[in-house]
Amino acid sequence: MTRREVARAVAGTVGGASIAGPALGVTPAFASSNASSNASGAYGKSAVADRAGKYGPLVRHTRRGPTGYEVTFRYHAPKATRVQLKGEWYFERPSMLTQRLTSPDHLVETPGLLPEQWKPGDVPASHPNSTSPYWPVVDMTKGKDGVWTHTTPLPGGVYTYGFFVDGDAEDTTTTGQLPDPGNPAWNVVDGVPQGTAVDRSQIYVPSDPDFSPVDVSWQGPSDGPRGTLRQVTYSSPGHVTPVDQNYLVLYTPPKYDAKRAKPYPTFYLSHGGGENHMGWSTQGNMANILDNLINAGEIQPMVVVMPNATGYASSSQDALHRADLVQRIVPWVEAHYNVSTAASDRAYSGLSAGGMRTSYLMLNNAEQFAYYGMMSAGLPPGTVLTAEQVAALRKVSIYVGSGWQDPINPGFSTIHRGPFRAVRDLTAAGVHVQSAFIDGGHEWHVWRILLRDFLTRVAFLPATVAPESWGA
Repeated sequence: MTRREVARAVAGTVGGASIAGPALGVTPAFASSNASSNASGAYGKSAVADRAGKYGPLVRHTRRGPTGYEVTFRYHAPKATRVQLKGEWYFERPSMLTQRLTSPDHLVETPGLLPEQWKPGDVPASHPNSTSPYWPVVDMTKGKDGVWTHTTPLPGGVYTYGFFVDGDAEDTTTTGQLPDPGNPAWNVVDGVPQGTAVDRSQIYVPSDPDFSPVDVSWQGPSDGPRGTLRQVTYSSPGHVTPVDQNYLVLYTPPKYDAKRAKPYPTFYLSHGGGENHMGWSTQGNMANILDNLINAGEIQPMVVVMPNATGYASSSQDALHRADLVQRIVPWVEAHYNVSTAASDRAYSGLSAGGMRTSYLMLNNAEQFAYYGMMSAGLPPGTVLTAEQVAALRKVSIYVGSGWQDPINPGFSTIHRGPFRAVRDLTAAGVHVQSAFIDGGHEWHVWRILLRDFLTRVAFLPATVAPESWGA
């Protein structure tokens, strides 16, 4: 990249040769909330200079293959001897796979194609395909100005990445992953996290129709009004870490009106294993997705609640977290926000471990929510649906989704049976299920698409099948 091209990119030239800006177009802004600690971020477009000066990532529209776009990642570390970049951009080509989906006797091994090898139809997937994803790591090149850089083509979408400085990304005992200081999470102000810190960043890349027919604009920063993100702390007696309190991230929709005559519906969204309440608002890119869907009129405005499901003592079928959710979180949200108190205006969904929480709620507390979305998870082993459970599940809307190549599809014998079997078992019991299976693994690329699908096809919409038509 020439000096002139860099200068144009940093200036935020859009529609020409380059686009520059923070990964998800977030401009932090902070305000008070009704909780003991808080942080809020209002989403808005900005050039790199608004948040990151000259060291943020540069997204350039090259109009060259293989993708039409390339990204230059930069990390300013003049005294470092080595900087590595780890990015969520291995790809799989479904047509290359010997079998499209995983099964009890066949685990799909994805090829781990690099961005330079990308072709239309390829999708992000860890390599080898597993629930502990391995992504490519590259050594960055140090410039005379002390800025380390790496440039790669990327197709349209949202990608997570992080840096390893003076260590070895393959040996996390030497150094931890660092987020991009030029592209921090939505809750970072002047380099300081206002709430829970995250160790990674996200970048949004548009799609070039000359190279890919897939429109990903619904994942990018909205041209319309933006919603607001806020982290809050609430009282949670008995919670272990932190002691007797816990966290939520809340999203209020564009033009949220605390005095609106009609209360908003509430969508409870749960993270996966090894993550926390920040997962969906960072890696999941949920605020941009919700902003776009709401502004386009594809879904109604809603409040989204993302609880922290970790830090509880061990309990059967997540009973302590479920009790906290029903007895404290839901009442707290309904007391502090203009949301409906009717179960018919509540939806719950989660990915992987969050999908299991969805399953536990369906089986034990079905009356608390009207819409359930299980992503990349199934029913607990040994589940035999009782007549009472079937009757309760026929009164709610259920969605099950996963990637075809997700290794959890056959089910983890000690955790759950897998999404395919969940659809089979619920349907066999006379419970209607809406499902979606797409190419991809145990990966955020899949979960972002499933989030959009659940919200546009199931949540807060009339049931597609009359309950009395099942189990006759």
